[in-house]
Amino acid sequence: MLIDYKDFIVGAMSVVLAYAFFKDNPLWDVEQDEHEDGTEILDYTIEDHEKRRLVPLACQTCRKLKEHREIELDLYQCTKCKRKVDLRRKSS
Repeated sequence: MLIDYKDFIVGAMSVVLAYAFFKDNPLWDVEQDEHEDGTEILDYTIEDHEKRRLVPLACQTCRKLKEHREIELDLYQCTKCKRKVDLRRKSS
């Protein structure tokens, strides 16, 4: 036999458990809104303030490597001086 029945059951239970943990994560919800001209707007704002991602970036105002908190997708704010760093792609 290629796979034992015990291994199959353990694998299936692992998949079910992983799905149960990650299916109701509110941070992954993407709100889709319709713009006036019919185009969709995707809202990636992070609702939970404690679970925002902290990233060490070089702050131009502080001139040091400081922690930056993610406000929106690829938009960060320095935790010390509150300067915003925009890493979003410019639309052409």
